[in-house]
Amino acid sequence: MTTRKTNRNAKTIDLAWLMAKGRTGRTRIRTLTWGRLARIYHTRTTTPAMRSAIRREAKRCGYETGMVLGLNRWE
Repeated sequence: MTTRKTNRNAKTIDLAWLMAKGRTGRTRIRTLTWGRLARIYHTRTTTPAMRSAIRREAKRCGYETGMVLGLNRWE
């Protein structure tokens, strides 16, 4: 019998984490997938500043915010 080890530590995501630069020098908001951004956007703990940053990123890429976040919503 094998057991699967999972990471049960909840990681808090805030605006500073979302806008921080990774090893490549690009901000995380630009490297995360739309599905992951939609999941962050729809959580209860997301602040209005984080939601507006995600909306700005969608607009910067030329997408309509509601369509992108609605199509990529992970349930």
